[in-house]
Amino acid sequence: MNEFLEQLRKQVPGLLINTEAAYIAQTCTDWRKRYCTTALAVLEPLSTRQVQAIVKTCDAFNVAISTQGGNTGLVGGAVPVADNNAEKRPHVVLKTGRIREVLKLDENNLTLTASAGYTLHEIQEYAEAHGFLFPLSLASEGTCTLGGNLASNAGGVAVLRYGNTRELCLGLEYVNAQGELCGDLRGLRKNNTGYDLRHLLIGSEGTLGVVTTACMKVYPAPKSRCVAWLNVDNIQTAVDALGFVQSRLFGELSGYEWMNANAIDVVQTHFPARAPTCPGAVDHVLAEFTSLGSETALREQVTRTLEAMLEEIPGVRNIAIAQSGRDIETFWALRENISEAQAKAGLNVKHDVACAVSQLPTFHNMALNDIAEHGVDVQPVLFGHLGDGNLHFNLSAPTGSDSAEFLKQHQSLLNNLVHDAILRCGGTVSAEHGIGQLKAELLRDITSASNYAAFKAIKQAMDPKNLLNPGKLVLL
Repeated sequence: MNEFLEQLRKQVPGLLINTEAAYIAQTCTDWRKRYCTTALAVLEPLSTRQVQAIVKTCDAFNVAISTQGGNTGLVGGAVPVADNNAEKRPHVVLKTGRIREVLKLDENNLTLTASAGYTLHEIQEYAEAHGFLFPLSLASEGTCTLGGNLASNAGGVAVLRYGNTRELCLGLEYVNAQGELCGDLRGLRKNNTGYDLRHLLIGSEGTLGVVTTACMKVYPAPKSRCVAWLNVDNIQTAVDALGFVQSRLFGELSGYEWMNANAIDVVQTHFPARAPTCPGAVDHVLAEFTSLGSETALREQVTRTLEAMLEEIPGVRNIAIAQSGRDIETFWALRENISEAQAKAGLNVKHDVACAVSQLPTFHNMALNDIAEHGVDVQPVLFGHLGDGNLHFNLSAPTGSDSAEFLKQHQSLLNNLVHDAILRCGGTVSAEHGIGQLKAELLRDITSASNYAAFKAIKQAMDPKNLLNPGKLVLL
């Protein structure tokens, strides 16, 4: 494919083309190191115009493209599939991290327009420096990019109040499979002029186009913040407590995270942070409240509400309200370090599931009972964004067991049991991590024939050559 690379150099002056084997191997390895594949080259454009030229050249030479932002995904969506699709076509990785043409605020319209290559943390900081809040917040925010957030419809810890990435996006531009620039960045909240193609691109995981720029919502920055830690009997109590809080502080509640005892134990084993405890309590809840009003007023509201909850909901055993910024950091560190602590503890079977909040206790009990009935001894490390119905239902090997052998023996069965339970509860097998290549066959198997036919028709209409991210999300 020397001719292809030479043509790229001619068509895209200044394009960074890396063909070093070590760099390609690093780029083609996903964050979880589940997929270690390869590519012809790694391309790193500086502009939307360069992306257009890349796609047109790949189209002419029938070279497939995997688009990659920060490579923090958990389903193998940003690295080539192992066989580079059934046709064995050459494959390139298009990294968007150097695309930084636009970063601006429209304060009166409450919008921020940014190029795809900016990291989520950079966008948060830019908004904050101008007195605004960009509320999308993920554990990987220092590395993940806006383009990747849009492609995967990222969720995170503030969905309860502000919604997923989809709800935050008012417009985007993307390069289609023919190298044409599509979409718009007008930032309109009302616009009923035909199909809204932005919603096809958001969550499409790079299979329909390459997102290059987006117009996103921002909000006035909160003036006050209050964080509380609850010790509760079980997940049903956590759901009951959520309803109690929402009936009184719906506008102030911005995050509501649930963790079982094993999740906090594994964090405290590998990190210094310590959680408030209470005799008899099993599970934990982290609740965050924010307001445009004073810190004193917010704290009084939260304190009154939580004290009333302690009296009215028997399963709530203890409440600790953060007294300082250090307390807030400790509380959030306990929640945000669960995944890293699990990685230190060994391999585990991960599930990213969601259902209606009211169905979470049913799913939780059903899944664990089904696992027990099949005689599998597991250590459930369960946590997630209970406020929006999303749990990370992770299952580790029993203490002292070999985790690799545990996965080899039980992973397939555990996946089937958990997925079956969440579907019986009217839920989804992928809440915020996406489909990628990890769940592509599963998506096909659990989706109705008519819906999957529509998925395929959209893909074939927008990308007839299957140029963009083949082998991900929709299998042709």
